[in-house]
Amino acid sequence: MPDRDLNITKFSFFAYRKLKKTLGEFDAVVECNEIAIKEFVEQAPKENLQKYIQQLSTKHKVKVDEVNFLKFSSRIRQFYVASVSQQSEQFLKDYRIEWQKYFPEKTWIEPTKGETKLQNTLKNISISLSNDLIEVYEYYRLVRNYMSHTDRNLEELKICLKKIQNNQNDFLSELNLASSPNSVDDINFSDFLILTNVVKHIAYQISTESKPKNERIAEILFDKSKENNKATYKGLMKLKNDKERFEKALRSYITTNFGRFCSQDLNCISKKLESLLA
Repeated sequence: MPDRDLNITKFSFFAYRKLKKTLGEFDAVVECNEIAIKEFVEQAPKENLQKYIQQLSTKHKVKVDEVNFLKFSSRIRQFYVASVSQQSEQFLKDYRIEWQKYFPEKTWIEPTKGETKLQNTLKNISISLSNDLIEVYEYYRLVRNYMSHTDRNLEELKICLKKIQNNQNDFLSELNLASSPNSVDDINFSDFLILTNVVKHIAYQISTESKPKNERIAEILFDKSKENNKATYKGLMKLKNDKERFEKALRSYITTNFGRFCSQDLNCISKKLESLLA
């Protein structure tokens, strides 16, 4: 049965939906860029390569003195990885802000020395993920740091990659990924595919597994309805005398803000929200 037909709850934080949208747009850019790279490399002559580059340089008025095809392709793919890693870090930052808003009674413990944002997030929300999955995520974070800093630690990358190569990495097949991470000098398009899928998967797990209680979701939505000059609140209140339309509007409001809910959860949130609007 298709997943969309299942009567299940898939609560999602706004931070997750923002990440998914941003990565979706970036994925399309990267895929188009890959086509351009492969076409460029394919069209380039094996002999007189530099002359060919100079001709294109003159044609497009972009100054290029010299290019190494291997470094050219690898460096661009490294930027793919760095960008996805950066977006994942932004997700963790956005998620923390949102989580603290939804769970005001809880205290977010700051990271200890050497603890990454992902490790700190998982600790605070008491969620465990596969160590193999986390190590791949952290490897690409190190790749990003390696590219960004002058005090590069290549040995740390080598150690991390060696650990990954010795792991089972069952999650790769679960995410329909055919290859494993490459060394930093051999980063290619497959590394981008690995990371963007790993980031989406981790963000999804964090988002769905830290769902607030139904009553709290109703309270959050009630408070939210009063934002922006109470436009949503007023819109819902106008429908109170039409039971069918009012209930439909409440359910739409709930799912638009927080994703899919099973019938039981949706009914519970809807009833609580209705009582708050009374």
